[in-house]
Amino acid sequence: MINYAILTKKWIHVSIDSIKENRYLNMNFLKYSNLIFYVPLTLLMIYDYFPDSFLSDWIPIELNAGIILSLYLVSILFERFRRPKNAENINGQIFSLFYLFSVLILLTALGGNSASGIGLDNIGVWVTLAISFGEIYAQKLKSE
Repeated sequence: MINYAILTKKWIHVSIDSIKENRYLNMNFLKYSNLIFYVPLTLLMIYDYFPDSFLSDWIPIELNAGIILSLYLVSILFERFRRPKNAENINGQIFSLFYLFSVLILLTALGGNSASGIGLDNIGVWVTLAISFGEIYAQKLKSE
């Protein structure tokens, strides 16, 4: 015989857990809402690696650069009101480096060549990555 009280209690518990999980996901989405900054940045990188692609006709480079500048200024204004925790800051920096480096690798693998010189064969990119990882590591040690 099935005990409906136990099944109902488990179902309510599962439902409450899923509501808490959705609330947690929504809070994380709001916390990382500045990730929209990466969309125009990625488009600029694609335009840099493939200047004769569909992006040159579809999205003017000036518009894309203006969007990046506006999003950057808006993110600076919002960061004044919201002080992220050190762990959030470190995770955001790691994500940024990983994402940008992955895009560089992908665009290079697709046969693109950077018109501005931002590529895997540029020593400046590697020095910047090393300094960034060193700074992240120092912040992580300081936070512990």
